[in-house]
Amino acid sequence: MRRVLGGMPIWILMGLIAWGGVAWLGWSLWNQSPPKAGFDLALLLEGARAVAAGTSPYDPGMLAGNAPSATDLFYSYPPVVAQALTLVAWLPNGVVLVLWGLGAIAGLGHIAAEIARRDAQGEPRSSLIGLRAMLAAPLVLPFAVAILFGNLDAWYPLAYGALLLTILAKPSKLTLAAGGAAVAVVAVAKLHPASLLLWIAARAFAERGGPQARVLAAAVVTGLVIVGTSVAIGGIGIWADYVTVIRAGAGAALVDPRNLGPVSLLGQVTGMEGTALRIAQAVVSLLAVAVTIIAALRVRDRLASLSIAIAASLVTLPVTWYHYPVALIPVGIALAVMRPRSRPWVALAAVIAGVAIGLPPLLWVAVGVLLWAAISTAPVASGPAPAEPVGAA
Repeated sequence: MRRVLGGMPIWILMGLIAWGGVAWLGWSLWNQSPPKAGFDLALLLEGARAVAAGTSPYDPGMLAGNAPSATDLFYSYPPVVAQALTLVAWLPNGVVLVLWGLGAIAGLGHIAAEIARRDAQGEPRSSLIGLRAMLAAPLVLPFAVAILFGNLDAWYPLAYGALLLTILAKPSKLTLAAGGAAVAVVAVAKLHPASLLLWIAARAFAERGGPQARVLAAAVVTGLVIVGTSVAIGGIGIWADYVTVIRAGAGAALVDPRNLGPVSLLGQVTGMEGTALRIAQAVVSLLAVAVTIIAALRVRDRLASLSIAIAASLVTLPVTWYHYPVALIPVGIALAVMRPRSRPWVALAAVIAGVAIGLPPLLWVAVGVLLWAAISTAPVASGPAPAEPVGAA
């Protein structure tokens, strides 16, 4: 037990300092006019309040077919997000922001603890690893930013982590169902994670069924239930509005320094715009899909395979914000817990991601370093579908 608890005072001190800094920054941003803390969450809550009042959550200009810029602030999520948030939209924005952040942090800690538990090191160690993950979380700057802005992406560690748990040793039926449901939720809410359904389906094909077949079934059922319930509650009209908004958004300008998508970076470097950029994005999206399927079929190690698919999911749509790569946090945790040789690489990826706040394109270097950690420490790097659990090395 003494060995398990070793170093915890340092972790606690580090966590208190880091989270104290985030809280201070959040308070400073909140007291600006208008508040800059939680502005993404505020958009979601405005949409929820519109739905609760019986009106459309979408901008009238976009419903009229006007194209926004990629960085305009407007509610553009599927109707179900606003419908779900009506449960908390009656609370003040600041209260929801705090609860939002606490929930996302707890979700990350839960995933870390579950990953450690699958490593068969005992309950005390898994609980402490969950605590350490929550204490260290603000040092992964994209996650701190997601918390400060109230991004839906702050929940990615929980959702993507639920899928990651399905590839570890001997997942239970509940774990498989939860993983599939989690993918369905984020796919419906954010669209770009839907490419993970291709990874799940291809992996199930490669493994001739297996656990991922159950994950896929759970995802499909959950997705149908979510959309069906949304239509039953709000009618088809609100979904027709959403299609109109998507069409209008397709004409948005993509190039902006804050948009780290490959096509935006290409436009910033070359001056390319308009139709040429849209063709480039179509190529990027197709490549992302191809990489996802190839990773599922050819990369034998489950963790490396899923890591590649998660990274590819970040570029299936034209916009990639700085906080999107928090989806890879569960990968970093799994590597640090199960493959000690990867820890320097995981730490380096976190450091580079922090530096990227000032030089945004470096964020892709951080993603690349983490993928290298997953691939280079894999027991078997490539080949047909695996027979052994990810932790077996």
